[in-house]
Amino acid sequence: MNKISLVKKLLLLSSIVFFASCDKEFNTIGSEIVGDDYFNFTKTELPITASNFATGPVQTNNLTLNSLGTYHNPAFGTTTAHFVTQAELPFSNVTVNTNPVIDSVWVYVPFFSTQTDTDADGIRQFELDSVYKNNVDKFKLKVYENGYYLGNYNPDNENGVQRFYSNDKGLIESNLIGADPSGNAVPSGPYLNNSTNLSENEEFFFNNEERIIYKTNGAGDYVNASGEVLADQGDVSLRVIKERFAPGIWLNLNKKYFENKILKAGAQNLSNNNAFKSHFRGLYFQAQAINATDGAMALLDFSKGYIKMTYKMDSSTDDDNDPTTPTATRLKRNLTLRLGGNTVNFFDTDYTLPSDPLNQKLYLKGGNGSAAYIDLFDTSIDANNNQVPDALDELRANNWLINEANLTFYIDQAAMSLTGQLEPNRIYLYDYNNKKPLVDFYADGSTNGSVPKFNKRGFGGIIEKSADGKGLKYKIRITEYLKSCIKNDSTNFRLGLVVTENINTITNAYMRPPAGQQPTRVVPLSSVINPLGTILHSPNSTDSNKRLKLEIYYTKPD
Repeated sequence: MNKISLVKKLLLLSSIVFFASCDKEFNTIGSEIVGDDYFNFTKTELPITASNFATGPVQTNNLTLNSLGTYHNPAFGTTTAHFVTQAELPFSNVTVNTNPVIDSVWVYVPFFSTQTDTDADGIRQFELDSVYKNNVDKFKLKVYENGYYLGNYNPDNENGVQRFYSNDKGLIESNLIGADPSGNAVPSGPYLNNSTNLSENEEFFFNNEERIIYKTNGAGDYVNASGEVLADQGDVSLRVIKERFAPGIWLNLNKKYFENKILKAGAQNLSNNNAFKSHFRGLYFQAQAINATDGAMALLDFSKGYIKMTYKMDSSTDDDNDPTTPTATRLKRNLTLRLGGNTVNFFDTDYTLPSDPLNQKLYLKGGNGSAAYIDLFDTSIDANNNQVPDALDELRANNWLINEANLTFYIDQAAMSLTGQLEPNRIYLYDYNNKKPLVDFYADGSTNGSVPKFNKRGFGGIIEKSADGKGLKYKIRITEYLKSCIKNDSTNFRLGLVVTENINTITNAYMRPPAGQQPTRVVPLSSVINPLGTILHSPNSTDSNKRLKLEIYYTKPD
């Protein structure tokens, strides 16, 4: 080994150790990875091709997170998200006993939030996460019983798998069950969240305040720790906190309806969850904009939600099973139904992929939105007819040592500034042909502590912003993928580009196939979950400085 080569290698090794210790942006893919202008590596840029495609309706049953609400973005139109879920008994053979009379029934679904402070009265302060608001953030929220059975089996699909898609709302909305003020079931009747508080129905919004239940007597009066009625019912500081909840959806429901439907159900309907899900088919949350450009949308984990009923019933004995207790004893009981089982998210949208004959922009939108194809090497340019793109032939002939390869996606700030809306925190590049992540994704084991959706920072795709908070670009490393293309042309496959909600979610969702056909095309599930969108400069952008190119850092062999 000559001295020059040895010095090069030592410099390379020491520099890598230094940069690996930086935690602003790091990479764990391998010892030949570098950043934009690190070392004295040579940089070259190669033209690539890219184009848009619309996803159309997408599979949305049993997502890990679900959207609810209505959100307007001038660049991507208005999207309204509805949600249906089954409910489950806490255990088998639920026994209510005789003459149940319900005191309260409500549904609660927590938001993603972080406690930031506690005020002088001991009230906790919270900041919400994954809530996307327009200037006016109220919308109508109506809750019904779902009358359509969400089964697991469909004989018309391969392997009998049941799938529901984002435009299947009609199956549910043609089978809604509401209730009149007396609690009588009415098909498509008045909604069940019938509180006189308009913030629970006609003017709902995602409230960042915690919910507190204070101790009361049987008449609903606030009492102190000794059970004495407070003289000043309006003095919050004197009340006794019985239970407190982090911010979330909190809707009081029609008490008489749930008393009849659940508490007075036959024993066979409360014997197990299979029977119960057939008897009570769950809740449908229907969102509706008050005004076309108003509203808000949130990502929620409905599996953390539940319906809670508090009621009194007759019993021949008290809690201690004392046989001398008279039958007139009224016992206070709770029954909690978990929101679980099968679920479906539905999206209404007026978004259509813009016509762009010159492919000057890339339009990425989650849900039933749009995505992009990325081709590093134009297979149509093959001067020697060897079935290998000329650009790839040239890379092989150069015999370079590839130190790093990136795709940098510049945000079209002019187009996005017109929207005044939130931008997705991350985009995701994947193997479109084989429906899986790239080798660079698997090679990056970096983690991000308490925010795991920002794991794999070396692989990248995380938004970079200017000082005023506007998005500038996204960068994704594809070093190992490019190396594999150079070594073996069979790995030169088409790439897909989408927005992503969570980099750790690598499963796929089907796009809806034509009627009578089985689905074959997929998009990453994380893209279906993310409701946001962004507009990027393409390889054909009119701004030559921001065109999408393949950036390669390399060293020449000795």
